[in-house]
Amino acid sequence: MIARILLIDDDVTLTGILAEALGDEGWSVQAARNGVEGLRRFEREGADLIVLDILMPEMDGLEVCRRLRKKSAVPIILLSSRGEEVDRVTGLETGADDYLTKPFSTRELVARIRAIDRRLAPAPAPVAMGDAPVTAGALVLDPARFAVHWREQPVTLTRSEFQLLVVLARHRGMVLSRERLLEAARGDDTTVTDRTVDTFIKRLRKKIRDVDAAFDEIETVIGVGYRYRE
Repeated sequence: MIARILLIDDDVTLTGILAEALGDEGWSVQAARNGVEGLRRFEREGADLIVLDILMPEMDGLEVCRRLRKKSAVPIILLSSRGEEVDRVTGLETGADDYLTKPFSTRELVARIRAIDRRLAPAPAPVAMGDAPVTAGALVLDPARFAVHWREQPVTLTRSEFQLLVVLARHRGMVLSRERLLEAARGDDTTVTDRTVDTFIKRLRKKIRDVDAAFDEIETVIGVGYRYRE
């Protein structure tokens, strides 16, 4: 999971804007003003993802990318003011994971980082009917019997709702994105989209609150997904 991002760019103004925007998303952000400093910083402190400008003095971003790839598989997003296809292909062939052409919006960069983060994250384990019961506080789910109990009271769920709730309960305390929950939610519903996950969550909360109005274990993490309280 991506937690630490290293920005390597000689544009101090842009770096400041990106650092603030990425910091607001919850990531820890460090910055380097050229390729040499960036390599040294990565060797000293490490990072989970690197945002790397191509056009820089001393050492350009492509050379930085080549050197990083000799020793690390850290995800790299290249930035460049040149948007020709040959430049994008060269960047990706050098070992970059993605390529953004300047100017770009911070929202687009955040979306690209989240896409990489989802690829890195392990998918929730599918629920099999022979699985052992899952317990999360007062919640007990039994895949073998397709049974759900909250505070010893039965709760009736659809297969998709059941699958989604099991994955949330198995990963208590972890924020799961809508995309990751989609895989768990596929079941007896004919169409499942990221917005359908929101609907499932609403239905889950309502059905359990019909048994206990105080139920508040499923948290919404704005802009990310959902989490079952530890």
